[in-house]
Amino acid sequence: MTHYDVLIKGGTIIDGTGVPRFRADLAVDGERVAKIDGIRPDDTADRVIDATGCHVVPGYIDIHTHYDSQIFWDPYCTIGGWHGITSVTMGNCGFGFAPIPPELRERAQLSMVRNEAIPFETMHEGMEWERHGWVTFDEWMAKLGEIPKGVNCMMLFPLNPAYAWVMGGWDEAKERRPTEGELAEVAKLLHEAMDLGAVGFSYQRMGQFSAQPDYDGSPMITDLITDEELLFLGAELKKRGEGFIEMFDAHPTSHDTIEDFMTELARVSGRPLVRNILLADVKNPERHRTFLQWLNDCHAEGLNVYGMAFTVRSPTFLTFEDWSLWDIAPTWNLVMNGTFEERVERMQDTEIRAKLEAEYQKGLINGGGTSGRPEDLVVHGSGGVERIEGLIGRRVGDLAEERGCTVTDVLLDLSIESRFQCEFKGQSIDIDPALVGEILNSPYAVPGISDGGAHCHFIVQGAYPTDLLEWAVREHGLISYEQAHYALSRLPAHMAGFSDRGVLREGGPADIVVYDPEIIARAPRWDQAERTYDWPANGWRWTQKAHGLHYTMVNGTVTFEGMDCTGETPGKLLEFGRG
Repeated sequence: MTHYDVLIKGGTIIDGTGVPRFRADLAVDGERVAKIDGIRPDDTADRVIDATGCHVVPGYIDIHTHYDSQIFWDPYCTIGGWHGITSVTMGNCGFGFAPIPPELRERAQLSMVRNEAIPFETMHEGMEWERHGWVTFDEWMAKLGEIPKGVNCMMLFPLNPAYAWVMGGWDEAKERRPTEGELAEVAKLLHEAMDLGAVGFSYQRMGQFSAQPDYDGSPMITDLITDEELLFLGAELKKRGEGFIEMFDAHPTSHDTIEDFMTELARVSGRPLVRNILLADVKNPERHRTFLQWLNDCHAEGLNVYGMAFTVRSPTFLTFEDWSLWDIAPTWNLVMNGTFEERVERMQDTEIRAKLEAEYQKGLINGGGTSGRPEDLVVHGSGGVERIEGLIGRRVGDLAEERGCTVTDVLLDLSIESRFQCEFKGQSIDIDPALVGEILNSPYAVPGISDGGAHCHFIVQGAYPTDLLEWAVREHGLISYEQAHYALSRLPAHMAGFSDRGVLREGGPADIVVYDPEIIARAPRWDQAERTYDWPANGWRWTQKAHGLHYTMVNGTVTFEGMDCTGETPGKLLEFGRG
């Protein structure tokens, strides 16, 4: 007879490797999986979990989050923590909070207000930066290791603060390109970060007009970075033979296409590249098919490249108070930034309004996310204006037709009338199951882009694991459960350099999720969300939880029973290759 800490009995194991599921009991001792199958009837445990009718799977690994601030007031990194996420990667898109000198702390927080839509007051109060007091990346990593965590966390080295540190400030780093000596100093910081366990480096590059701009609508530092700088830094990873590169890149500076640049970066660095966004394009499916073929061609050459796939169904909510994703269009950028009075004056200018309509007609703005049409937005909130209250539920395109005006006119007029409080609702992507299936069946596509911790007033993409199992697997059969759990756990662990995470195996970490495949679903349903005031400074966010997810375990400790948090904080800071 053997005694264990936890026995999970009667479940179906899907171990994350892609092998077929099998019925077996699983035992946990301490932080590790002690036994899978072969458990005798007389074996005992301090706790027995009945998993009859459930899948027992490895915890999900979310490699695209912005929980860098939220982890200080929410150690479980919800929304992800409610949906079986047991490990998160922070520092994505080149955004982060180290190294930052004390005089630039508020500037660094301000930089996250528009591009990732995290309220400044929430960050300022919730991070308690003055009390924690880190400055360098070394001190930041030490702080991440010290604070209580309900999930494991990994850290990319973000290039925006690194450039600001080396070049004399946030705004200074936008005014010119770094000197040879300054770029060498950035590389030195990168090596120091990797020595501390960083899992690679990250950047966003979208050019002068960025969909994720700085607080004032201007580009972020790395939006202006050159191909040559990135190739130089990629070659530094080659010297180490470790780390990956996370990139949100649409603006090569000396290559003909982004694929040409990524191919050279993969060759120069010899490291995995993970690029956002791989989207099933309903309007132009050849676009994502070309990207999938490029992935195939690269792997045929031995290049380790991946697409971060946007597969989650999600409602999108927007008001003109803080909506930023139309800043990529030059004239919309102009009217979406500045004081209220300045913006209203621009919006009412007939010449500017004509340019806004022209940009809409060219398809430069979308219906609330990565695709869709603005005319399909519906009025969702009145902003306290009685006349607009009667329009709730109405489609913007129908209102424009009734009024004999443009879609742009409707959006601007309702926003101005409500002092930018009128709320519109759309969906993040146009879902075509067959097209999404093309992406999910690629072995080089990672479902996700949760953006966890960011865009809290816009979207609820952090529920992506539950959504994937609910609709792509159970409802449409686009992929098998085995494929899903490989993509949710083992593949991202592989890319991030963690050989023992993302699978269930004897001796491996006990990051485990137990769910009922017959009822697993988002709550409320996928196209709805709850406005929840649970952030510092009375901050609010849209939230969704999971129905049918019964247990989440991190390093052998149960953190959630259903949606009830146990209060345990067994999470670790995972260092590259040593997690």
